[in-house]
Amino acid sequence: MIQEMVNGSIAVLSRPSVQSFEQHERDNLVWALIYAVIASVINGILAAITAPLRVGELRTQLETQGVPPDAIEAAIAQQSNPIIAIFGGIFGTIIGSLIIWGFIYLLGRAFGGTGSFGELAWGISLFSSPLAVAQSIVSVIPLVGNILLLGLSIYGVYLTYLAIQSGMNLPSQKALYIAIILLVITLLFLCVTVGLAVIVGLIGGLAP
Repeated sequence: MIQEMVNGSIAVLSRPSVQSFEQHERDNLVWALIYAVIASVINGILAAITAPLRVGELRTQLETQGVPPDAIEAAIAQQSNPIIAIFGGIFGTIIGSLIIWGFIYLLGRAFGGTGSFGELAWGISLFSSPLAVAQSIVSVIPLVGNILLLGLSIYGVYLTYLAIQSGMNLPSQKALYIAIILLVITLLFLCVTVGLAVIVGLIGGLAP
């Protein structure tokens, strides 16, 4: 089954189209989750390996936010612990994937989609899992990494649009509406996250 999913990933990533997703479509939620968890484990290992490269950035960020020195050291130790990174990533991947896939599925049903949850999850997992690993790898590359991350994110949005058409049996226009809704929600979430980080940093800087 893993080989089948790898072949599907290669197909949809190298030849992105609704037909590619349809050709490799399966109704299998369990293996969609397993595939996502495998990517999470790989990312956890990569995070532990590259942790020394991110220590300075993390320390600066936490100091800017006014985090106490003891808490900073604890956070750095946690980031460098492969066990925490792997098992925390597995738990977060399972919960996060089910929430995101479930939300997309509900949107698809609201727009008249007839596909199954397992089909949608399988299709999304085919590209989101390898892209997640690719993003972890390029994120450690100075300067160019941010550009590559943006490119991979945009590509992920496009593949989501295709996967919705295939997994939910929706026409392109309705799938586009769902993709736009997801993009707007993601951007709003990022804005709120950045805003809160700035506020915390300002509060920390004003603290005596």
